[in-house]
Amino acid sequence: MKLMAAVSLFVLSASGAWADESQDRLDVIHYGTETEIAALIESLKKDTAYTDDKLDAELVRLARTTKNKKIITGVFSLFGGKEKDGLGDTALAIIENRADETPDIVTAAIEYVGKIQPPKAAAVLREVINDGASDFLGPAIRALGGVAGSGAGGSGNAGSSVDEITDFLIDLYTNHDPGAGTDGTIVTALGETKSKKAVPFLVDLVQDGEQSGSLRIAALEALAKIGDGAALDVILGALSATEPAVRTAAVAALSPFSGSRVNDAIIESFRDSVFRIRAVTAKTAGERKLAAAIPYLKYRAEKDEARIVREESIRALGAIDTNAAHSALENLFSEPKNPDYVRIMAAEMLLNNNADAYVQRVIDAMDDAQKTRKTTLYNRFLRLLSNAKSDKLKSLAERFFASGSAVEKSAALDIVRTNRFTALTEAVRSLMDKKNGAALATKAQSVLENL
Repeated sequence: MKLMAAVSLFVLSASGAWADESQDRLDVIHYGTETEIAALIESLKKDTAYTDDKLDAELVRLARTTKNKKIITGVFSLFGGKEKDGLGDTALAIIENRADETPDIVTAAIEYVGKIQPPKAAAVLREVINDGASDFLGPAIRALGGVAGSGAGGSGNAGSSVDEITDFLIDLYTNHDPGAGTDGTIVTALGETKSKKAVPFLVDLVQDGEQSGSLRIAALEALAKIGDGAALDVILGALSATEPAVRTAAVAALSPFSGSRVNDAIIESFRDSVFRIRAVTAKTAGERKLAAAIPYLKYRAEKDEARIVREESIRALGAIDTNAAHSALENLFSEPKNPDYVRIMAAEMLLNNNADAYVQRVIDAMDDAQKTRKTTLYNRFLRLLSNAKSDKLKSLAERFFASGSAVEKSAALDIVRTNRFTALTEAVRSLMDKKNGAALATKAQSVLENL
């Protein structure tokens, strides 16, 4: 009964803390300065757990009624980033009356419309593009591509279907001169439409040797987003391009395609002398979970002269997540002659894939690093273990609580929080005493609340 009462009291306390925080946020919206509201908006952007309908409603009300441009722009940015509806009509009205608004708020409204795709969005964005105002051209083109790709151009509005928007963008590129710097934006927007109708146009750009490398790269990236098999031969052909940046984009563009030709092309790209291409090749092999690439990834992780290639190769082995990949990662982790970053990354992949199987080995490596006074290596292993999920970490947390340094006790708190070791609640509570240091006491209180 005492335990039940304690739990009930804690839940009430936690609920009260949440209510206080929610009210504090509402007070900022109601009474705060533009600086205070901007700070609140930035904190909400970073809060991945933020779901508060009442707060959203108040932000919508504020954005609709305030004349403060900084606040309106901030709310558009917050809602757009989290793809929250509620201000579609407001944004469209600002865009339609853009002559009476400042450029920054119009741009924010355009970007928001591109994220949430309200009805009539396509028609309004096309009007902005046809108007030709340089301040808004790029954002409107990007937003129009996103609206088409979402399938939400706005039914019943002329020129709002995916094919119609695709034709509009191709015509804009081919028959008009929107202004310097917009060609690449149009090509990128065509990729966002995900329309197969754009493929022949994009293929021609890739094959046109007179086009700039940056435009051919944009076309390859757009083809990858569309993922239509009709473009595969052209993408494979671009792997032999003279410009390394184009070859790099071609390797990355293979990601959505399948088949032995694609796999063979990826394997062959490991031989490219340009390190950035080898790095992208490793990343692509990981995304495809290409088992045939494991020997190449192991070799690159051990021998490549470029650190980024070694890192991408280790990440790819982790992504492939097979016994053969685990074996390669074990060798990289266990070899003391390997650079510290190689051993640490390999350990991270192993813990991510099967923490129960590798926790003790990482603990042993951490303890060995401490004995040999490799402080940096020790701290990095400690950080990995702090964020790992395994019941086998309970004894390590107990050890740190009993006799660890302040850093180790802090790591023990992270272990408890990550694994929800409620059996160690009293050990956490013991660190709430200020004599342990204010930072540790505050962290202990936070962990206890999260339990």
